[in-house]
Amino acid sequence: MKRLILFPLGGMTLLLVALALLLASNLYTYYRLTSEAPIAELSFRQLAPQQYLATIAYGDFCDDEQYTLHGDQWRLDAQFLKWRPWANLLGLDALYRIERLGGRYLALGQENAGPHRAHSLSPAQRVDLPAVLARYDGALSPVDTLYGSSVYDSMDENVLYRVYRGQSGLLVRRVPEPAIQAAGGLTIDINRACEREFGLLQRILRPIRLTNNKIKQ
Repeated sequence: MKRLILFPLGGMTLLLVALALLLASNLYTYYRLTSEAPIAELSFRQLAPQQYLATIAYGDFCDDEQYTLHGDQWRLDAQFLKWRPWANLLGLDALYRIERLGGRYLALGQENAGPHRAHSLSPAQRVDLPAVLARYDGALSPVDTLYGSSVYDSMDENVLYRVYRGQSGLLVRRVPEPAIQAAGGLTIDINRACEREFGLLQRILRPIRLTNNKIKQ
């Protein structure tokens, strides 16, 4: 009688363990394939109609740069390397290199005829590691594709724009800016992840950022 009781209990325990492992595996897979990380933060101050001073912090988020933009919206371009899902599950996160910041107009006529300003954010690369990795596209290559990814949004003085690296491209989220203070002018406190720790592979492959804190006209 005792054996008859222990056998179902043992089988139930194994079943619960198997279900727990299955659930943990599903959660891990979901986490890895949807993993995101902030890579840039932007804020804006209007200088004139359709002219803005953009402040961007990226790289280690310890320094920022300022650029003059024309238009109604900002646009951030990056080169993006997407891994295959099995490589994501092994711990590889998508690689990116922020390349350009520019402005864009809502009206097509202004987009074609209005003043434009675009700024390069990527220093010259002696070795383009993402491009080298993308050349090996065989069946066993962990690289899915190498392509350009862009995000754009309006230039609102009351919003902090946070750009994220997903596993399939860039995305942007608006963060209402609570640190705007009227005393003495406009002050924006950007939440930077300074001195953030990176893994060895990410430190080797992540792009090198050069900042000089000068306003680019």
